[in-house]
Amino acid sequence: MKGTRWRRVPWVSLSCLCLCLLPHVVPGMTTPSVKTDGGRAPSPTPTTSQAATSATPSTATHSRSTAAPIPVPAGFVHGTGPGAGDREMTLVPFSKGQTDCLFTDNGQIIFPESDYQIFSYPNPLPTGFTGWDPVALVAPFWDDADFSTGQGTIFYQAYETLYGEHSLPVLQVESWIRKITNNGGFKARWTLKVTWVDAHAYPAQWTLGSNTYQAILSTDGSRSYALFLYQSGGMQWDVAQRSGNLVLMGFSSGDGYFENSPLMSQPVWEKYRPDRFLNSSSGLRGLQFYRLHREERPNYRLKCLQWLKSQPRWPSRGWNQVSCPCSWQQGRWDLRFQPVSIGLWGLGSRQLCSFTSWRGGVCCSYGPWGEFREGWHVQRPWQFAQELEPQSWCCLWNDKPYLCALYQQRRPRVGCATYRPPWPAWMFGDPHITTLDGVNYTFNGLGDFLLVGAQDRNSSFLLQGRTAQTGSAQATNFIAFAAQYRSSSLGPVTVQWLLEPHDGIHTFNATGVLLSRNGSVVSASFDGWAAVSVIALSAILHASASLPPEFQNRTEGLLGVWNNNPEDDFRMPNGSIIPPGSSEEMLFHYGMTWQINGTGLLGKRNDQLPSNFTPVFYSQLQKNSSWDEDLISNCHGDSSCIYDTLALRNASIGFHTRAISKTYKQVNATLNQYPPSINGGRVVEAYKGQTTLIQYTSNAEDATFTLRDNCTDFKLFENGTLLWTPKLLEPFTLEILARSAKIGLASALQPRTVVCHCNAESQCLYNQTSRVGNSSLEVAGCKCDGGTFGRYCERSKDACEEPCFPSVRCIPGKGCEACPPHLTGDGRHCAAPGSSFLCRNQSCPVNYCYNQGHCYISQTLGCQPTCTCPPAFTDSLCFLAGNNFSPTVHLEPPLRVIQLLLSEEENASVAEVNASVSAAGRALGGRGRLAGSGEAPASGNPIQHWMVTSEFQYRPWGPVIDFLNNQLLAAVVEAFLHQVPRRSEESRNHVVFQPISREDVWDVTALNVSTLKAYFKCNGYKGYDLVYSPQSGFTCVSPCSRGYCDPGGQCQHLPSGPRCSCVSFSIYTAWGERCEHLSMKLDAFFGIFFGSLGGLLLLGVGMFVVLRFWDCSRTRFSYLLHSAEASP
Repeated sequence: MKGTRWRRVPWVSLSCLCLCLLPHVVPGMTTPSVKTDGGRAPSPTPTTSQAATSATPSTATHSRSTAAPIPVPAGFVHGTGPGAGDREMTLVPFSKGQTDCLFTDNGQIIFPESDYQIFSYPNPLPTGFTGWDPVALVAPFWDDADFSTGQGTIFYQAYETLYGEHSLPVLQVESWIRKITNNGGFKARWTLKVTWVDAHAYPAQWTLGSNTYQAILSTDGSRSYALFLYQSGGMQWDVAQRSGNLVLMGFSSGDGYFENSPLMSQPVWEKYRPDRFLNSSSGLRGLQFYRLHREERPNYRLKCLQWLKSQPRWPSRGWNQVSCPCSWQQGRWDLRFQPVSIGLWGLGSRQLCSFTSWRGGVCCSYGPWGEFREGWHVQRPWQFAQELEPQSWCCLWNDKPYLCALYQQRRPRVGCATYRPPWPAWMFGDPHITTLDGVNYTFNGLGDFLLVGAQDRNSSFLLQGRTAQTGSAQATNFIAFAAQYRSSSLGPVTVQWLLEPHDGIHTFNATGVLLSRNGSVVSASFDGWAAVSVIALSAILHASASLPPEFQNRTEGLLGVWNNNPEDDFRMPNGSIIPPGSSEEMLFHYGMTWQINGTGLLGKRNDQLPSNFTPVFYSQLQKNSSWDEDLISNCHGDSSCIYDTLALRNASIGFHTRAISKTYKQVNATLNQYPPSINGGRVVEAYKGQTTLIQYTSNAEDATFTLRDNCTDFKLFENGTLLWTPKLLEPFTLEILARSAKIGLASALQPRTVVCHCNAESQCLYNQTSRVGNSSLEVAGCKCDGGTFGRYCERSKDACEEPCFPSVRCIPGKGCEACPPHLTGDGRHCAAPGSSFLCRNQSCPVNYCYNQGHCYISQTLGCQPTCTCPPAFTDSLCFLAGNNFSPTVHLEPPLRVIQLLLSEEENASVAEVNASVSAAGRALGGRGRLAGSGEAPASGNPIQHWMVTSEFQYRPWGPVIDFLNNQLLAAVVEAFLHQVPRRSEESRNHVVFQPISREDVWDVTALNVSTLKAYFKCNGYKGYDLVYSPQSGFTCVSPCSRGYCDPGGQCQHLPSGPRCSCVSFSIYTAWGERCEHLSMKLDAFFGIFFGSLGGLLLLGVGMFVVLRFWDCSRTRFSYLLHSAEASP
C-alpha cells in the first residue's frame, strides 16, 4: 500500500460502534474520527508518501455530488462512489491528532490504542487471528496492497441514524442482518461503509488482476455486526504471485474475542476467491457475516445522546427558582421538601425532594453528616427514578465528561447558594400564634377563622382553623384545620385535619397534594409551594404553616401581613391596623374580625356556639390571688406555658405547650443556620509524580477540613491545605468536607480532578479528558511528539514496531533486513521481480488441473501452465492424493469450560477482572483463550473473591486438544503464579490476583477424543481416515500412508478411494484388492520343475559313475587267501 490516507467522520458515530465493538481500545480522551493509513515502503517505482483527508465530515445527510456513480458491484450496498454519496480518499498533507479507528489500503479497519499508533500492518498474521493479536482489527481482505501507481481507490461513507433517520443503504443492511440473525428488531444507529475498488497487490507494476470488495460495520449501540461483500468476478489477485503470508479475513477485538473466516481452512486459491463463497445463512454468494460483540450490553452513551436529542437545548423558564437546603437538618424542617429513597447516590446518602406542577421538581442528596452533595431537577414527581436515569447515562455510566456537561446544560445542577428558608408561622396551645413576620400573641376566639389567605398571579392559598372551648375553662384550642391550594396548572386541592380521641388525626385530602405521616405529625405539601404540618398533643391540635416568597406582601388573616414589617401584622379586613403592644382585649377584637361567617373549608359545625364567649386574659390570671407557684414551676417563665397551665389548671398541657414552643424556636434557628462555606479551586490539575498544592478556606473560624475517603495520593490538612501527588490511575472521587463543631453542620465540595500521565508534561491536553471509572478522577489526553505513541506517549516509534516480511529479521533501531533470496523490496514489502507483461498473452488450457486445482501461468517456468493443488494431492495435476491434511470443522464443538476462584485486594470491577483474566491468558502461549466472565463479590471485604468462568475453543489441529484436556488446569494455575505487579501508569487490565492452587480450578465441560471426532470432517477424496495424536491433533490420513497395500503393492489414492497396484517380485505375483494374495509365476514353475528333473538326472548319473568306479577298483586289487595258505 502506498501513501497514508485518512478520513474523519462525526464523533458521535464512531463512539457508538467502538463502545459496543471494541470498548477497551477506544481512547478515552479524544474526539472520535475515522482515518485511513498505509505507511509503507516504496514499491519498485519510488513515490512520495502522502495522506488524504477531506474538509468536512461525511454522513448520510450531507449533500451529494453530481458525479456519475460507479457501476454497482453485485451484492454491494446501494452503489459506490461520489454519485452514491461516498467520499474518495484524495491526496492532501497528512494530519494527526484525532482518531478512534482507521482503515488502510491493505483491507483493514484498525482500532488503535491511541491517536498516534498509526501503522498499516501490510503482512497478515501467519497464524490467523488468535486472540493475542497486537491490535484490534476488522479485516475484510488483509493482504499487502499497493495504490502508489494511481490505480484503484477507496470510498467510504458513514450513516448516522441515531434518531431513526431514513436511509436506503442502512435499510438494506438492516434487512440482511435481520435475516441472518433472525432478529427482526435490529435497528442500526450507526453504519460505516468502506469500499476498496480495483486494489492491486504489491507491487502494482508487476502484478496482474485487482480486487474490488466492501466492508460494512453496523451497530444498534448494543450489538455490532460486520458484513464483507466481494464483487462477483472482481477478486482477481493471482495467488501464484503471493510470496509471503496468505490473505487473512475475519476480526479480532484485541482482548481475546476473535473469529477467522471459514475460508482460512480452505485451499489457498479459494482464500483468494471469496467472491465465490456461498453464505448459507443469507443464500448470497460473496458475503461473509460476523458478530462483533461478545455479549449484548446497554450502550449508555447512545442512550444519553438520544435523550439529549429529545430535550430542549436550554432549560425551561423557572428552572432556577428553587434551590436545595444547604444541609439535611435545614431541609428536614422545610416542609416543602420530603425525604425519599432513590438509591442513586449510593450508601450513606439521603435525599429530599420537592415537586411543583408548573416548574417540575428538585431532588437533593446529603451525606452522613447532613452535608449537601448535589441536586437535580426532575419533571414528573411520580417518575423521578426514571427521570434521573439520563443523569446516570450521561454522567455516571460512561467515561466522556462532555456528555455530562451537555446533560447539565439541559438539566442544570441545583445548588444551595440561592436557598432561602421558608417563613413558618405557628399555632399552638390555647391558641398562641406567631405570625409570618414573627410577632407573638394569644387569641382565644371561638369559631372558624381565616388563618392566612394569599394570592399571586399563578396561585392562591387558604388556611382556616376551627376552635372549641377547652373543657370548662374560658379558653379555646384548635380542633381542626383545612387548607386549599389553587394554581393555573392545578385545580383546587383541599386537605382537612380533624382531631380524634386519644390524640388521633383524621385527614381528608384530594389528589395533587403530598401527604406524609411521621409519628403523630401529619404534613401536607401543596404542589411543593406551601406546606402545613399538624400534631396532636393533650387533645389539642398544634400547627405550623410556611409559604413561598412569592406570597410576600400578599397575605391576610390571623397570621398577619407578611412583609418583614411587624408593625402592620394586625391588619383587619377593613384595612385598619392595631399596633403591636395593644391590650389583649384589643387583640381579641382584632382576631374576631377574621371569623368566617357562613360555611368555610371545614363545612358546617355540628355544635352550637355561645353568642357572647369571652376568654380569660393573661393579665387577669396575673391578678388572681390563687396564682399557684408550684403549678407553674416547670414553665420556667414561659408565658404561653403559664397561661395554659393556669387557665386550664393543667400542668401537663402547659408542659406540652412549652415543649412545642421550644421546638418551634429550634426549628427557626435551624432553618436560618447555614453550614460553613468551602472556598477554593473547583478544578485541580496535576502531573504524575509531581505535588500540587491547593488552599481551601471557609467563612467559619472553627471549620476543620477532612477527606470523605482516604487516598494515598491525596493529603488534606485540617486548615484546608490539599496536597496531591498522583501515582496511580485508580478510580477515586475527591470530596472535601468542612465541619463546624460549634453548629454541628458540614459542607462538601467535589472538585474536578484531572491528572496527566503523559510521558512528558508538555504533551498534556487538560481540555481533553476521560473519566476513570465511576469517579471524579479524569485523565488528560496526550499530544505525542518526538516519535512517540501510545495512550500516554509512553512508547517510542521503532522500525520494528510493524512486523517485517515473513522470514525477514528486524534489527531494533534499524529496521528490516533484506528480502529473502529471489525477492526484492525493503524487507517489509517483498515481491518476486519480473514483468507483468511477460506472460500476458498466455492462458491455461481448459480443465488443465483436476479436483479444483488452480491453474496459473508461471513466469519462473517460462510461462508454462502450473497447478496449485489442495494439500491432499501429490502430483502436479491434482489427480493423485495421498498427502495428509487438517480436517475442517463440520459442526462447531461445545466449548471447553473451566471455573476458577480468584482473589484480589485492588477493589477491581467486573470489567477490570474480566480484562485482567484475558491478559493473564497470554501465559498460555496462544494454546487457549483465558477470557473471564466474573461474578461480582459481596462488598465490604478488603479481599474480593471472584468466581470466573473461562471458555476455550476446541480445534482439530496441533496439540490444542491434548493441551485443553490434559494440561489446561495446570497451565492456568501457573499463569496466576507468576504475575508482574502492575505499573502505576497501566490501565486496569492488569489486576494482580493472589496465587491460586489446583483446588481453585475445576472442570465444567470437557470432551474426550472419541466425542470430538464427530465434529470434524475430512473434505477430500473418499477413504481418508481421521487419526488423532497428542502432538498433531486430528489429521486426515490417507490409508496409503498407513500400509493399506500389502508388500508388493503400490498405493494410489484416486477419487474413488485408495487403490493398490500389485507388483510381481521374485518368483511370485501379488493379487487381490490390497495385494494380499501371492501366486507363483508359470515360467518360474516349469523352470523349477525341469531344473529339478535335470538336477535329479545329473545326480543319478553321478551316483552311477561313482558306484561304477568303486566296483572297478575293488576287482583289480582282490587276493585268494586260501591259495596262499596252501602253498608250501
